[in-house]
Amino acid sequence: MSKWLKVGINVVVILANFIIVAASVGFLWPIGYLYWGVKGNVARSVWANESFLRYSGSHRPTASTIASFPNWPYVLLMAIGGAIMMGAAIWFCLTLRKLLKNLAAADYFSMANVELVRKLVYAECYMVLSNSLIAGGNQITSTWLDGYNNGVLAQTWSDVADSLVGVVVLEVIYVMYSRAMAIKTENDLTV
Repeated sequence: MSKWLKVGINVVVILANFIIVAASVGFLWPIGYLYWGVKGNVARSVWANESFLRYSGSHRPTASTIASFPNWPYVLLMAIGGAIMMGAAIWFCLTLRKLLKNLAAADYFSMANVELVRKLVYAECYMVLSNSLIAGGNQITSTWLDGYNNGVLAQTWSDVADSLVGVVVLEVIYVMYSRAMAIKTENDLTV
């Protein structure tokens, strides 16, 4: 393995460690949404949040709009989606870190690595689910309050599509890697 590849792997491992810490702290965001729900004035809290940006020409929502805002559907979509996202990010980074450490140790073709790639696919599937829930919550604010979230949980439907592409790419890598392992096993048996 080249020196630059080892350096690159170490940099990605360090970034994965940073993401694990950030996602662990990120579990506070879903708790904040639940707090808004219990407090009862979700629409006002969202409108007053500095991460909520208004579309050009939008004005303050009327009292009837605020009263008709679906508080608990929004809160549950954002809280559950956020919790799943943080968990999926931690799972993805822990798995990626193990896979990269195996590759750095020149353990290229092993069933453990195939299993780790499969876990990456599953973690990305959970990311699709979380992005879908959060995009649904953000669609509610866009529809009722004429604005959008530009903060931490600002996923839109295009993020869902991006995550789906990620699942497909990781699944292709998994299929190719598991097929390579099958070929390696066949070759080991014939030699």
